[in-house]
Amino acid sequence: MTEAALGLFALAYSGLVLFGLAATFRKLYPPRRAAWTAFGVSSAVHSATALMAGEHMLPAFAFWCVPHLLLLPLLLYAAKRQMAA
Repeated sequence: MTEAALGLFALAYSGLVLFGLAATFRKLYPPRRAAWTAFGVSSAVHSATALMAGEHMLPAFAFWCVPHLLLLPLLLYAAKRQMAA
């Protein structure tokens, strides 16, 4: 049960961060570039944080990497829809 709750938290937090960053970057860049920039910035920050976890680096990296990769297609799809509209 705890693992499922942590997984849902990671997915929700990653979604909030990715879509929030993408919305901010859309003021500067076209939608697709904003989505990729948000993914890159968020991945870099969370990877650096995971590297500081010491012996728990691998689980920490998986905790942030998996939700980011799951949400990337949705982020790019949303950017594609904004370009079409």
